[in-house]
Amino acid sequence: MNTIDKQNTTIWDLTYKNIDTELPSSERVEARKLEQMLSYENLVASYKIYWFIGIYKEILEGNKKISFKRIVCRMIANAWYPLLQYHLSFGFFDKLHEVILYASSRYGFDSNIKEKEIIDRLEEDDDKELSRRIKVFYNMVPYRLIAPFFVEELRGLKDGKKNRIIENLSNEKEDALYKIVSENRERKIIINDEWFRYIESNQAIIKGWINYKLIYFLQKRNPNVPAIPLKLEPPYTRELTYAKKFWRYVIQENVGVKDIYTNQEFNAENFNRYGVMSIDHFIPWSFVLHDEMWNLVPTFKNINSSKNNNLVPIEKYFNPFCDMQYMAFNILIGLKKDKVLEEYLNTCKTLNISLLINKGESIGREAFYESLKNSIYPLYQIAYNQGYEVKDIGL
Repeated sequence: MNTIDKQNTTIWDLTYKNIDTELPSSERVEARKLEQMLSYENLVASYKIYWFIGIYKEILEGNKKISFKRIVCRMIANAWYPLLQYHLSFGFFDKLHEVILYASSRYGFDSNIKEKEIIDRLEEDDDKELSRRIKVFYNMVPYRLIAPFFVEELRGLKDGKKNRIIENLSNEKEDALYKIVSENRERKIIINDEWFRYIESNQAIIKGWINYKLIYFLQKRNPNVPAIPLKLEPPYTRELTYAKKFWRYVIQENVGVKDIYTNQEFNAENFNRYGVMSIDHFIPWSFVLHDEMWNLVPTFKNINSSKNNNLVPIEKYFNPFCDMQYMAFNILIGLKKDKVLEEYLNTCKTLNISLLINKGESIGREAFYESLKNSIYPLYQIAYNQGYEVKDIGL
């Protein structure tokens, strides 16, 4: 582990382990057992968190008896966006990534697939390879998640004997989260009534608590990735109304403005050829998760569709990107669009933007390029390291 990773780990350990995350108390269930089930020390893989999330969502739908397969299908569906859309890492040895990649390849789901559609398709499929990969998660996590309820009984036992003991104890004791049973050769859990009522009654607090745990887990494995809390679920709607309006104005008022990827002018002929004007996130939106102007450039719709959720060769396109951004920045200063200009404060930290806004002055090209480069290049490298592919869409 390098120095930066150690520093990030220390910061997150101090932040999350010292903030009060106490769950609501109860006279009927031992709520602190939930904390023990997902204690920070035991979060070495994503399985326990996503298994519990699956149980939580089934309870909200009113289900008490749930098959192992149903819960694993929920695990896959809930980890789908963090892994495929946002390219987050779950750790080198985490097997959830493998089954999701297999399912993605098998079904060819698009990026807008709904959670329910994923679950239904996976649960109904009898593909042997998919079944084999799903059953990997039957071996440990259903049993080890509820092990904190049986600490004394399991003390000193070898791992090979624990599953059967945990299953038997879950059926003998009423205080565990669930019982493990077998019906018609299918493994299932049955949520105990008091736990069902506790989770249902405190669902909002418990959801926040689960997300807290998941953010901690993901941030430790993705220490330099922005907006982790916003990457747990499907993306929200993008807001590009102002950007479209602004770039249409720029193209209309400045003859000869060219697309940075094709080097073609934005004119009627090329709009017919390549599609209408579209707004591109130079660093993919799914990585930065915002629509700030310093990362947006106009392009043609067909070109933007081809770029999709990929990076482009940075050395080839960075200077044209900076040219476009430099023009936009100076036009915004002239228009006195202070609110939009403030977005550049997030990235061009070496520039005295506040002074420029107040005086209405322009800025040197070289200084602007250097400031933007100092922000764009690190983001690009981190996105590349996360698994974002590089695609040259130019002509």
